[in-house]
This record gives sequence, C-alpha cells and structure tokens, in this order.
Amino acid sequence: MFRLLQTAVRVEPLEGDGLTNVLHLVTLADGRKAVLRQPKVARDLPKFVVPGAPEILAHNGRGDVLVEYVEGRTLADVLADALPVSDEVWRSIGDAFRKIHRVGLLHNDVNLYNIIVGDGRATLIDWDNPGQGNPLDELAAFEEHLYLHGTSLPQAFWLGYGSTPDSGLLRTHRIAGCIGWLASEDWREWEDDRTLRPELLARVRNWRKLLASWLADQFRTDYRLATEVAELQHRQRPEDRHEQRGPQHSQ
Repeated sequence: MFRLLQTAVRVEPLEGDGLTNVLHLVTLADGRKAVLRQPKVARDLPKFVVPGAPEILAHNGRGDVLVEYVEGRTLADVLADALPVSDEVWRSIGDAFRKIHRVGLLHNDVNLYNIIVGDGRATLIDWDNPGQGNPLDELAAFEEHLYLHGTSLPQAFWLGYGSTPDSGLLRTHRIAGCIGWLASEDWREWEDDRTLRPELLARVRNWRKLLASWLADQFRTDYRLATEVAELQHRQRPEDRHEQRGPQHSQ
C-alpha cells in the first residue's frame, strides 16, 4: 500500500471509537509512530494542507492515510473517565479553532474523538474533510458534541478562541445543524454497518435520542426559533449548498 509500511517494524490494531475508519498503529523503521487510517467507504483525498495539523506521511486515491501519531488521550475518553480538563487545555482547544478559522478553514468533523489531549495542550486530528464555511456552524457543532458527552464549553475555551459569539446566534446555528444532522443518512448508515460494535451502535442511537430531545426543548421554549432557522438556511447561497459541506457531526 505505502512504501513506508514495507519497512515498518510493527503494525497493530489501534483500539478506538471511530465509526467510519479502521485504525492501525504503525511503528516505522526509524522509530516514529504513525496511524494508518483506512475508511470503510472510499473517499476523496484531503483538499487542503493545514498548518499545525499532524503530518500526512502518505495517502492514496482510495482515501487511506498514513499520518503522524499524536500522543495523548481523546477528549471524549478524558470526559468519560470524569477526569478534570484544565483551563490550559481548554484554551489550547480554543486556540486551535481560532487558528484554522482565522485562515478561512473549518475542520468539518469536530467530534470529541478527534481532539487529543496531552501535556497541557490539545491537537485536532483526522483532517479528512477540511473546507470553507461559517465558523459559527463549527462552533455550534462542537457545542453539540460536548452536550452529547454531558458537558458544555467553559469560558477558558473562548479565551483561547479570542472572542465570544452572540449566544443567541450560536444557538440558532446549533439548531440548524442539529436539524441537518437528524435528517442526514448517518443514522441509516450506522444501522446498516455490520462491522459496528454493539456498544458503538448503542452510543449513536442514544445520541439521536438526545439530539431529538434537545431540539424539541428549543422549539418548545421559543417558537420564534423556527423562523430564525428558516431565515438562516434561506440566506445560504445556492452554490454553498451544492459545493460545500457543513461541519460534520459524525466520526
């Protein structure tokens, strides 16, 4: 597959909670560690080289990627174990978002399994689908994933990000994104994926219930939101809807 793999001294399955990739941890001949990430369904190559992202060592036309390994634990695992996340780490996460949004890019898959925490800092990984779009969509998607893991954005994140958006506007973007995710094909694809472990399938089913419940609460408390969401979607340019994907919520 890749020339680097021909001289690798060790290749082993990498335990993780990804829903769309098969992962292997690779020890290269020079001692470096890398992750071989193979999508279950072939996809396009990454469209951008992002400064500060883990180095891509090799990739092919199917979408297989050999990428620099980042030491640490996922933010999802840290929160699941009820471990404290320091203000320093939250500022680092906010700073990572600030850097990519400042150059006009979105990560486009900001689930908590794509944030590695270690040594007082955080790194965004899995840069398979970066693109252009509205940063508020990505921030709202990140808020949504934190909600699914039982927490919310602390002030330290916004200190790292450098500014705090209007809460009402961010809420409206989150509602629009939630509607889009619930209406997507993600759930059907996960139900049909025979390789998905039972605990992962149970997790995404619970996510769907939580999202539907949260969305119902929003409209129950403020009927004006329906008009705001419709207006937000109407303002999006037709070419944006056709050519660009919004921030992905799936993994």
